[in-house]
Parts: sequence; C-alpha cells; structure tokens
Amino acid sequence: MTTEQQASRAFGRPEVRAGGPVVIAVLTLGATLATLGPGTTGPGVTCDEWYHVGVGKELVTALRHQGPQFFAPGNIARNFRWDPEGPPAHPPLGNWLLGWAYHLFDLSPDESLVGSVLPARFAPAVALAILVLLVGLWSVRVDGPWAGTVAAAAVVFVPRVFGHGHLAALDTFTALFCVASILAVAWADTRARLGWYALAGFVWGLALLTRMHGFLVAPPIVLWMVWRLRRRAGPPLAIWAGTGLATFFAGWPWLWIAPWAHLRQYLGTATHRLTVHVFYLGRVWDDHQVPWHYPIVMFLVVVPAGLLLLGGAGLWAKRRADDDPAFRLIVATLAFMLLTFAWPGTPVYDGVRLFLTTLPLWAVAVGAGARWLVEHRRWRGVPQAARLAIVGSFVALQAFGLVACHPCHLSHYNLLVGGLWGAEKLGFEVDYWGHGVRESLVAEAVRRGQGTPILFAPSLAPWQAHSVGVASPSAAENEVPFEGWPGDWNRPIGASRYVIVYHRRADLPDIPRHFESAWVIREHLQQGVWLSRLVEIESLLEGYDAGGTRQPSAPVGPWTIGPRRPSTVD
Repeated sequence: MTTEQQASRAFGRPEVRAGGPVVIAVLTLGATLATLGPGTTGPGVTCDEWYHVGVGKELVTALRHQGPQFFAPGNIARNFRWDPEGPPAHPPLGNWLLGWAYHLFDLSPDESLVGSVLPARFAPAVALAILVLLVGLWSVRVDGPWAGTVAAAAVVFVPRVFGHGHLAALDTFTALFCVASILAVAWADTRARLGWYALAGFVWGLALLTRMHGFLVAPPIVLWMVWRLRRRAGPPLAIWAGTGLATFFAGWPWLWIAPWAHLRQYLGTATHRLTVHVFYLGRVWDDHQVPWHYPIVMFLVVVPAGLLLLGGAGLWAKRRADDDPAFRLIVATLAFMLLTFAWPGTPVYDGVRLFLTTLPLWAVAVGAGARWLVEHRRWRGVPQAARLAIVGSFVALQAFGLVACHPCHLSHYNLLVGGLWGAEKLGFEVDYWGHGVRESLVAEAVRRGQGTPILFAPSLAPWQAHSVGVASPSAAENEVPFEGWPGDWNRPIGASRYVIVYHRRADLPDIPRHFESAWVIREHLQQGVWLSRLVEIESLLEGYDAGGTRQPSAPVGPWTIGPRRPSTVD
C-alpha cells in the first residue's frame, strides 16, 4: 500500500482532509491584502520594489504596443536588456507577474513612470497564499490533516516569510516556484509516469524563469531521482530536465537571439556584481567575505523558537521513515541551499532573503513534528482532543512574532536572541531594506520642509529615495522631491533641512560626527529599537563650507545620534 493510500484510509475523504490548509491559505491572503499599503497598514517601500515594478510595467507596455512584433529580434534586445551595460539581472517571470498585477489597477498604463508599488504587491500576496496551500496539502497527503494544517501555519508564522509576501519583489515568487519544483518531482515519483515528470520539469522551468535559485534546487533533485530510480532514472531524468530547460528557454526571449553567449552572461551575474555590505556580529562585511556560518545562524534566529523545536522533532520522527522518501528530498534541498550560501566566497546578504526557500521547506518538518508529538506514546492515555488542543495552542503561540513586529516583519528575530532588542545588542542588522520608513514620518518631513527636498539615507540605489517619495501620499500631493544621500556622506546639503534615515547598520558607518547632535523629530520604534528617524540637519550646516564640502575639522565615526531631544514616537 502506498503512502497516499495509507493516508487516505486513515483520514478519509481528500476534500475533508484539505480543509485546514485551505482555511490557513485564505486567512493568509486576507491578512496580507489587508496590510499591503506602504507605510500605512503595511511596510514602507523597500529598495528593490520600484525597479522590479518598473521593469514589469515596461514589459507589459511593450507587449501591448508591439503585439507580435514584441518577439522580433530588435525588439527583444530592447525590451529585455534593462541594464544598458550588461545582461538582465534576473529572468522575466517575476517581473511579468508584477507588471500584470500593476496593470490591473493602472490608471495611466501608457505612462512610463510608475506611480506606486501598491498594485503590484497583490501578486506576491497571492503567491504567498499559494505557497502556504502547497506546503499544507503536501503534508496532508503524507502525514494527515493535522500535520497539513500545522505545516501551512508554520509557513506564514515565520514573520520574514509573511513580510516578503507584502513586497513587490522576486523573493516570494522564488520561494513558491522552488518549493513547487521539489514537491512536483516528489509527486511524479508517486505516479511513476513520464508525463508527470514532464509536468514537474515545467514547474522547475518556472523556477528557472524567476531567479538563479532555480538552478540551486536541481542538484538535490537529480541525486534524489538517481537514488530513487537507480537504473531506471535515465528517461524520467531526461524528460524532467529537458522540459525544464525548454520552458526556461521558451519563456525568456532574450536567450533566443544568442543562446549560449547570453546564458553565459546571465550565469556570470551570480558572481560579477556590485558588492553589498552586510552587518553581522557587530561589524560590516562585504557580501563575499561574510563568515561561513551566516546563513545557518540567520536561519536559527529568524524562525520562531517553537517552530525550530517542532521541526527538529519532525526530523527525529522521520529519521528512519522509509515510507516517506520525499521528506529526504525536502531536507536535502534545505541543507544544500544553506550549505551553498555558507560556502566561503559565496555572496550572501539581506538576512534570509536569498535562502527564503528554506523556511517553507522547514514547515514540512514542523508538520511532521506536530503529528509525532500528538501521537507520542508517552501521553496516549490523554484524550486525543486534549493532546490536539495542547499542541495546537503551542503552535498558535508561534504567531506572536507576527503581531509583535507588525508591520515591519523583516526586522523580526526570535526569542533565542531576545527579539529585535537582543539582536541589535548582539550585532545583527536592524532594517536592511528600509521597510521601517512610515508614512507618518514622511508626512512630518513634508510638513516641516515646506517644499524643500527631503534627503533619504542610506541610499542603496538611484531609484530608492525617489520611490519612497512617490509612494507617499503626502510627498506626492505636495510634489516634494526626495533625494538619496550617497554613502560617503560628502555631498552638499543645499536647501534640504531634513533627512529620513533608516537603520541599515551596514551602511551607517563613517557618518560625520556632528550628526550626533542632530535633533530627532520623529522615529518609528519596534521592540525598543529605532527603525527609521526624521532628523533635522539645518543646525549642521556649519560642518560644510560655502561650496558644500565637508570641513576637515569635522571628524567622522560611528553614528548613534547621541543625546536626543524630545521626539514623536510611532
């Protein structure tokens, strides 16, 4: 009897067994949609959103205007070469999804400038709900409805996963398609028909079309298929790989005009790219010099502690489970991704963003651990309803982080390090993407600035400051420009009187010492730690000469904004 048949016999009709994950997925979608507004009900505009939404809108606009000529070689070169000096940074699928989501609400579809990231945020919100549903349904199939419900909840109860579901970027899409690729292969294995391997290959192709991470899930899948099928692995493996690569090639027209040359260019972007600074264990690192243990430590400090325990119980429960070979694929892929980013010299940055896929994979182990705990022989004398209630209450407590760090979920740390307050003391990053810049902060800057430009720092990309200003109702209504302050902090202040600073510790060193006497007008706090501040800089103009150059007498050093005058706290 197969695992599926055993589960079906034990837990009844499939439509009844799937009820828990479906409910969790619907609630996840509702909660995400209700908290999407940048800086109001949801997180502020993050660094990469404006870029991806802009690229997506350009693709949709080009297709609408060019029609079939969109696929002409000349138009392909123009439509897909978003960086004039190099290849596209990413394949197009994620940007397509953001572009079409934006188009559904776009009142000016022919204007090239993006007006807001909010409409595009609907796409990752839906993707997160689908991810929750997929993980839950798989766990239902293998471990029953209780495990499936817990696994689905364990996906969304990780605040960083929930937070990324709010952002118009590629990370949630990447996690969805990578997880779907793994589960599709495991499903094909239970069906043992070549057509199912072709479908699994198509899903893997979607992962390839989203981000480079699609290639990372291939080695564990290939090794697992060889282990499972032995001498019979040839045809299924060829069909899976062939279908996936064909989907990748067909879905990215940029590859059509120079397949091998463009593929080499694209693969080269994994290592040849601008250096990103990382704040870890109290110091600043270049992304390729971060200590090898960074991804492992980050995984352990962002997953709620209770989910770590239940996932560990799931690993223990499945250590000899020959009836669930797919679990080994899931754990192997999780481990492979962590080890890949732990490999010395591999660029890694922005918390768990680059290996976000590992978190929903861990949720499968959480579901297995919850089932093992409920069924443990040590308390079989306790009524099953009581056992379910106790374990269920423990799982529900893991949602505390969602409430405690709302709406800035990317700043969440678990109880192992004392939450965000403890993580800051231990030398972890506070806000790597600027999602803590709230509308109340921007509105206060606009009101006080009376039309003068607002400075924004740190400025990681040329579009970051501008996107914050455009997304703010207050700034957009008053046509107040936002300007990014370069990382060297040696530019003229000019007419600007106020600067909005977010707490990205990796790029806040070497700020002029006289900033420590600046007046903090307003700040957004989370668990006692500031994520963003509005600072008055008019009193600091004496640090610059008439030409806007900082005087040599103005020392530089770590910036804390020392004795703070009374300010408004959000």
